[in-house]
Amino acid sequence: MCMAGTSVLKRDSAVSPVVAVMLMLVVTIIIAAIVSAFAGGITSGQKNVPQATIKADFSILDGFKIHHTGGDSIPMNDVQFTIWDGPTFGPNVEQSTKQVLDLRSMIDESANDVVMTEDGVYNTTAFMAGSTLALPASKCTCDVLQPKIAPTDGTISGATYSGGTMTNRWALCIMNTKNIGKDFVLTLSDKNGNLIAKTNVKVTG
Repeated sequence: MCMAGTSVLKRDSAVSPVVAVMLMLVVTIIIAAIVSAFAGGITSGQKNVPQATIKADFSILDGFKIHHTGGDSIPMNDVQFTIWDGPTFGPNVEQSTKQVLDLRSMIDESANDVVMTEDGVYNTTAFMAGSTLALPASKCTCDVLQPKIAPTDGTISGATYSGGTMTNRWALCIMNTKNIGKDFVLTLSDKNGNLIAKTNVKVTG
């Protein structure tokens, strides 16, 4: 009788580890399924950031032209253009000169305003491959294009600044004829700050 009891005990104790392993396996599978479903939900909720290639021309006489040379079409209601002086303007000037361009100053190839300033409606709904947006020279004066760093004394008229003492600020203005040949940076991003395109632009006369 003692021998038989010992045999049953051994069988019972041998089954316990198997049951424990099966339970652990089931729990692991359930956790993996939950994590996978959660990660899939996050991924599906993320918006794909469009990608594009741009180039630009800046002329003190003719103004600023931005060309979409390839890639995705960019909705105008979810885009911002940002410029800042490059290293050729001096060291550590990026943050002090960084400026988001005002879309209300832009025109399309047909010289129509991109944005109707009266009601905020977009005449140009998307920036597409092959299209060009522009700021006329009259919208490129330092006080319009770069109000963050524009001198606040004296007079700014086109590419000249007179009667003021803020020559250190004027030296950073793209429209300053002394900056011909220097480069500044232009980026295109969505309104969440996701980069879509970037290019360097040379200042020409």
